Amino acid sequence: MKKRNLESKRTKYINNLFSRVLISIILFLGSIIFVKSSNDNLLMYKDYVFERSFKFAPLNKLYKKYLGNILPSFKEDTLDTQTVFNETFKYSETSKNLDGTKFKVTDNYLMPALQSGIVVFMGDKEGYGKTVIIQGTDGVDIWYTNISSSLKLYDYVEKNTLVGESLTDEVTLVIQKDNKYIDYSEYEKTKD
Repeated sequence: MKKRNLESKRTKYINNLFSRVLISIILFLGSIIFVKSSNDNLLMYKDYVFERSFKFAPLNKLYKKYLGNILPSFKEDTLDTQTVFNETFKYSETSKNLDGTKFKVTDNYLMPALQSGIVVFMGDKEGYGKTVIIQGTDGVDIWYTNISSSLKLYDYVEKNTLVGESLTDEVTLVIQKDNKYIDYSEYEKTKD
């Protein structure tokens, strides 16, 4: 019985994969036809894709909603799992720091993600040091600076899960939407 169930899951996965590939090909060919139809379309496409910051996190959320996960799940038994880290952001004082807000936290503070999103940058940023940038599903990029993280580029991070550990007792958050910097207090008022 389990073998038949597993074969049924594999068949469904193959059919689903075929549908996704077909939809991807149709979208790709549609975009080529759109770009080739006029110079205005080509310029608009170049502006949107090459000049602006493309938002992958909302696209990923939409993809998962309508097409499901990219990778198959062939596990025979599913285990209930619990979140190991689910914290909210806690700090004692704030001050302005370049384009962001500096927060006083405890030494080796475990920094939670303010929103769900995709890691789009990991490395050093001038004036900030070690930085992790998460592009949120809400369209907001949040820079977590002065952070040591085990995340990898393009990892998906859930809200309130671990981003990394602070290197000192200070963390700076830079919040950016539509290439404009937003103050943390303003961001707090607008998020859910």
